[in-house]
Amino acid sequence: MPELPEIETVKLQLEKELKGFICKECEIVKARSVHGNAGLVNGKKVIGVRRKAKVLILDFEKGISAAFHFKMTGQLILITGNKKRRVVGGHPTADFTGELPSKHTRAIFHFDRGTMYFNDQRLFGWVKFGTTEEINNMDFLKKLGPEPSELTEKEFMEKIIKYKKPIKLVLMDQEILSGMGNIYANDALWEAGIDPKRPANSLTAKQLKALYRAVILVLTEGIKYGGATAADAKYINLHGMGGHYQEHFRVYSRVGEPCSNRCGEKIKRITLGGRGTFLCPKCQQ
Repeated sequence: MPELPEIETVKLQLEKELKGFICKECEIVKARSVHGNAGLVNGKKVIGVRRKAKVLILDFEKGISAAFHFKMTGQLILITGNKKRRVVGGHPTADFTGELPSKHTRAIFHFDRGTMYFNDQRLFGWVKFGTTEEINNMDFLKKLGPEPSELTEKEFMEKIIKYKKPIKLVLMDQEILSGMGNIYANDALWEAGIDPKRPANSLTAKQLKALYRAVILVLTEGIKYGGATAADAKYINLHGMGGHYQEHFRVYSRVGEPCSNRCGEKIKRITLGGRGTFLCPKCQQ
């Protein structure tokens, strides 16, 4: 599933492409993937693109918005210029270069200057329409915790220390902190020298401060490098180019490779909370 840096990258690129486009009609192909009244965006101009955690939001004039959650296999494909120019974002499939709509197309936005397709292979993703106020206050978004960058070091420490469960699971709990996923949680914990299995409430003040800095660092790097393209994190940005954060993985997906700290240990893989978890047994305590 795309994480905060991946969706932020799509947001930044889509903002350059869609602002000012007028939606002539939104066509529903698969009702299961569409929530709310799609007709609300008809005849309205896109005035902004934003992100809340892993949710992408298109804001239209007159107080109307559409929110997208890619989940595991969602994607957006925008075709402009008499089908001569195609920009894509999300889970990579043959749809990126194939004929559209395809069997995976769930909704089609017919703009005055192009067409955007919302595709989703596994039908876990969704698009929701409503007033901007309704979208801002929908239950899914209201349940989300703050993003790490929205917290001070002290606020981060006070929030994390409350929990008894393993620190990695705390970092990935979207109701505690939003936007943090498996890739960046693994790398942040290595950067801070913390064992992913450690109960969050067992961490010292020094470790919590180091973790806060590590979380901000890896998320900032993720955005800088356009997100990650890994075996279980299929992600392509809006220009069809994979992100490059995978070239800077600390431990994620590096099982059996030597630790970057040159400590002599090899990266180990365990399962925690049903997810593959990578760590250096020597450096992370």
